[in-house]
Amino acid sequence: MRIHARLEKAFIFYSSILLFSAGCSTVGTPSKTVTHSQKSDIAGNLPQNVPPPLIPSPSPDQLKTGTQTKTVTTPGNLPKGKQILTMATLQGNSGSLAKIEINSRPFMRIPDDSSIEWYKTYFQTAGRQHFKVWLERSTKYLPFIKSVFRREGLPEDLAYLSLIESGFSPRAYSYSRASGLWQFMSWTGRKYGLKVNWWIDQRRDPVQSTYAAARYLRDLYNEFHSWSLALAAYNAGEGKIANAVAETGTKDYWEIRNTNAISNETKDYVPKFLAALKIAKDPSRYGLGEIDYDDPLDFETVYIHHPTEIRTLAKSAGITMSTFRNFNPEFIRWATPPHIPSIPVNIPKGMKNQFLARLSSLPELSHGEMLSDQGVGNHTIRSGDSLWTISRHYGVSVRSLMEANNISNTSILRPGKRLLIPPAGVSSRHSGHHYSSHHGWVRHRIRKGESLFVLAKKFRTTISAIRIKNHLSRNFLRAGQTIMVPIR
Repeated sequence: MRIHARLEKAFIFYSSILLFSAGCSTVGTPSKTVTHSQKSDIAGNLPQNVPPPLIPSPSPDQLKTGTQTKTVTTPGNLPKGKQILTMATLQGNSGSLAKIEINSRPFMRIPDDSSIEWYKTYFQTAGRQHFKVWLERSTKYLPFIKSVFRREGLPEDLAYLSLIESGFSPRAYSYSRASGLWQFMSWTGRKYGLKVNWWIDQRRDPVQSTYAAARYLRDLYNEFHSWSLALAAYNAGEGKIANAVAETGTKDYWEIRNTNAISNETKDYVPKFLAALKIAKDPSRYGLGEIDYDDPLDFETVYIHHPTEIRTLAKSAGITMSTFRNFNPEFIRWATPPHIPSIPVNIPKGMKNQFLARLSSLPELSHGEMLSDQGVGNHTIRSGDSLWTISRHYGVSVRSLMEANNISNTSILRPGKRLLIPPAGVSSRHSGHHYSSHHGWVRHRIRKGESLFVLAKKFRTTISAIRIKNHLSRNFLRAGQTIMVPIR
């Protein structure tokens, strides 16, 4: 009982920290009088990025000493024939998860560890409201994720890893520049076939990123032959976990966890996942009843073979722009990439023939026509031109030029070839800010004497809007600091 008393006191302190993670949760549930089908239309232009879950760690004096290991059986795959979970299976009349008949199958060894209990208590108390929003959002993607994991031979319970990675938000973007449902870093995403450039970030595509996550998790398990170590490697990187195994001489994650061979974040990662998994599988048992689960995204994927404006794709699919971006958060500009010959697009199920027919009836726009009203121009390369001289001439960064044209700094610029020139002031880095630049926000370097109040007045916005956009936890600004401000 004393441990719970101490935990509750600690949660009072940590609850203030969790208020900062509300950005990830505000995409959650509206008033109950609004139907799920209306959510995206009411939202209008959906926010481009939100921070991922900020879940605190317990301090050593908040935990019981000692770890007794025991083997626990956790639910595994669904019975044969139950291929895709529907809302009839997932949801009862009350809106809470109905009990699903499943086979019991060993997934991973779970110790009787105080960290797991700490996180279970945390998700029921200080983190309760945020956890409910993540659960509500989970059913939007879970049926598809579980079907992919089944086909890849992975335990279905791994689908809940997205719960602690992103709160099931494809727009989650961390300070370390990890993105999407599965919080891929750009190089890992590219390694597993995801396109990440100035035009598109498929780490945010719930379909393509899930296939990539399944392959990555399978590779990690094949390397370590332990799901605990595989999950730790998903968090820290396979190199760090391989070094930890070599340093400690054991392949038992729970033994490695008692050493200094891995970071505190990685020590907490598996307990955090196991606690979230237990509650997510039976939320009513842990006091999280009356959850208003989102409807699953009912979609199919179609490939298009020429660059097209997003508004044209939405119109061809017979849906609003906000609904289209809800299906396709990976498109971070106004059009599909001009240099990729085939690109997947997610549309409502049953719309494929109509979508392709409408699209084929429209004339294909030239690059110039497509880009003329977007502040994007063309430059014909002349003898002696370099990326540096071109970037200086147009006031854009070299990286912006490289990413907009899918070239590297070692590429040869051939005279006569045309380059796309992105708008000046649009950041090329895949940070949480650059996605929003085209939607009315630009970078601003803080000058001496400027405050949030001064900036809010100058740019006709609110202090709160600037703080949320830049993830500022305090009002202090430093001269020389760069933040995002709205275009006047």
